[in-house]
Parts: sequence; C-alpha cells; structure tokens
Amino acid sequence: MKTGNEAMMTTPIYDFLKKFQNKEMVRLFMPGHKGNHPFDPVFARISQYDLTEIQGADALFEAVGIIGESEANASRIFHSKATLYSTQGSTLGIQTMLSLLASRGDTVIAGRNAHMAFCNACTLLRMNIRWILPEASDPYGVRGTVTPEQVEQALKACPNAAGVYLTSPDYLGNTIGLKRIAAICHRYGVPFCCDHAHGAYLIKSPEPVHPMLAGADMCCDSAHKTLPVLTGGAYLHLGENCPWEKEEAKEHMAVFSSTSPSYPILASLDLCNRYLEERGEAEFRMLFCRVGALKQKWRDKGIHLLDNPADFSKLTLDAAACGWDGEELAEHLRKSGIECEYANSCYVVLMASPFLSQTEWELLEQAIMNLPLRPAKRWEAPAFVLPEQVMPAYEAVKQQWERIPLERAVGRVSAQTIAACPPGVPVAVAGERIHEQIKNIYKNSGNFTVKVIK
Repeated sequence: MKTGNEAMMTTPIYDFLKKFQNKEMVRLFMPGHKGNHPFDPVFARISQYDLTEIQGADALFEAVGIIGESEANASRIFHSKATLYSTQGSTLGIQTMLSLLASRGDTVIAGRNAHMAFCNACTLLRMNIRWILPEASDPYGVRGTVTPEQVEQALKACPNAAGVYLTSPDYLGNTIGLKRIAAICHRYGVPFCCDHAHGAYLIKSPEPVHPMLAGADMCCDSAHKTLPVLTGGAYLHLGENCPWEKEEAKEHMAVFSSTSPSYPILASLDLCNRYLEERGEAEFRMLFCRVGALKQKWRDKGIHLLDNPADFSKLTLDAAACGWDGEELAEHLRKSGIECEYANSCYVVLMASPFLSQTEWELLEQAIMNLPLRPAKRWEAPAFVLPEQVMPAYEAVKQQWERIPLERAVGRVSAQTIAACPPGVPVAVAGERIHEQIKNIYKNSGNFTVKVIK
C-alpha cells in the first residue's frame, strides 16, 4: 500500500493521448477517421485517442519514450526483468517466446492443454513438439495438470529440448506447481515458459501466485481477460534469469506483429498499471472473499464446483454432477440474463472480477441458488489419448489435402490443427492420425467435415 509521500504511478501513454486530443492539430496522418468517427458518437470519442506512431508517441518495438516508461512501470508491478506490451493478445507473446526458444533448438516440450496459438507458432517456426499429456485429463483434453515429475521425465527423455512450455491456469482454473517445475527446468539448463493468459490478476491475489514470482523465464499474461484492459491488451514478461534481453525480445516480437499497434489498447494497459498499484491488492482481496463466500453458499445448496484455490476468480460449475448438460445449463443462465465464458456437456465456466456491480452479483447468486438440481448425470470419462504423430505439423500443412465427412476421418492424417474454440485446445494437430475419440470430440463441437492429407 502506498503512503502519502510516495509518487503516484505515472500513465505516460494515456497522458500523451489525452493531451494530443485536446490540441488544435490537423490530423494529416493515419488512421482515416481523423479522430472524428462519422456515425457513432461513442466511436467518435474513442477515435480521438486512436493515433499512430507520430512524433512523441514512441514506437512499440523501439520503446524508448512513453511506451518504454509505461512498460517499465508494468515490469515493477510484475517483478520481471522486463515487460513488453502486446496489442495482439497473448498470441503475440506466445509467438515471441517460441521464436526465442527456436534459437536454442528445434524441439519444445509442452503440455497438451496448450492453446492452438502455440501449435500454429510451432508450425510457422518449424518446431517439433514433444507432448506431455496432463494427468486426469478429461474427455475433451481441456482439464488436467502437468506435474513436476512428468516434466523431469520428459527432460530426461529429450535432453536437447529448446525449452519447456506449459499452461497455467488452464481454461477451467487448474494450476500447476510453478516453483518446482521452474527449478527442475533450470537444473537441466532449459528455459521454462508459461502461458499464463488467464492469470494476470494473480499478481495481486491475497497470496500472489505468478510465474514471475516462481522463477519462470518467460510468460504471457492476457491482461484483457482478468484486468481492466481493452481486448487484445497483453504482457510478455521476461524473468530475472531469462537468457534474453528486452531488446532481443522486441526484435522477435516485431516479426509477428502489425506495425500499427492500437494506442487505445496501449493506453488501457498504461492505466491498468495505476489500477494495480493503487487499488489492485485491496479489490482482488475483496473479490477473493466474495467469491469464496458465494462458492460456499452454492455448495451448501448442493451445487458442485471444481476446486480452483489459486485461480479463484473462476466459478467452474460441474454441470453433470448437478444433473445438467453444461450447454443446457448455459442456456438456462442466459435466459436469466447471464452469459457464461464457456460451456461443454460437462462444465460451465463463469469469470468474475471486481468490476461486477452489486446488482450483477445478486443476479448471479440468485440464478444459481434457484437452479433446479437433478440426479447426477453419469458419463464415461476416458482420459484423452494422444494420437500418433505421422509427420511434423510444418510438413503436414504443405501436403495435398481433401475435405471429407468426419465419419470417414478415423485413420486418416489431419492436414490441419483442429481445436474447438473456446477453449482453443488442440484436439488433433496437423500431421497426427485421427482416432475415434478425436472424431467424437470434434463432432460434439459442431464440426462435421475435416481436412486430411490425400
């Protein structure tokens, strides 16, 4: 908590945009709306802050001015050696991490519950993936935890790996043993990278749990998922012992990025620094207490939830245990005025934040308290089975292909990386042989044709 004698967290990007939009300046630069959107008054106000890299606005990949100052503010908050901004979500951070790893080798060890952005980046960079299948994986391959023991076993089997890449929290809120895994990776001399897209807020949790505090070398945070940041705003953090410096990471990031970053998104990251510094700790502590009390009230009624003690802002309903199909339950909530983050036949994911109003909290509480409970559904829950890899993804995507009905796909080699979005976890990666379970998962996500190699 700041004292009255300490300086307020600066917001250099926001301050520049606010100052510029108050100037009498003819905008003979991009974008074409010139700060005056022609149709919608809301967009007209937003467009006044929508600039390009003009004089004084700094440049995202040569950040020595206002962007550099703001990134330094974020770095202090997240205890990183350096923090880089992205206006293209964690996808850009993932691409950058893998591009840096590719300078060390062509194989990366990864948890299978990785986002498809990871698979796509590996395909672009011609990297091979040695998969770790999370323990207790559900039939969709979404839920599960990679253990430190699995990481060590993989490193023993693949000592020349360029790095280890794991996801925590996963889409349902499960987390991994970050400190133990980081220590194992460093003992083997291998960088540890974490897709922490769903956990940016955890730097201000009552017991801070964040890869930068656990010894990770690099991690990405999708700030927009859990913090007051516009969609697309994200961080790439470099840990204290990261073998790469900020300048090199910027160079790799620029390869994948647009040269026209969104300044409204950058300004929202900038303002988020002030929020985290001045209000984050207190408000996320209040959220922790409020969510905990709400979960307990629901459990007392007989509502089943997954236990996510670290990623506490996720309220993941075990729909089947409540006697519901998850998608049916999501539609029931929708009729009560509540839109969930994600639903499949088993689970419904609700994401809370400090910015829900009292009315919205009450609506959520009552919608679940009024939920009719039914006899628990029994469903077969075989763990996801890793398919056979026939060829690397970067080779598979270059092969001649045909699109066929899903019912005829078993035994064929996928010509595409198949993922149901959300959560974006790959069901089959290009170059893998499709088996019966993959066919069923893909079919249940509403897809009935697939591209396969001829």
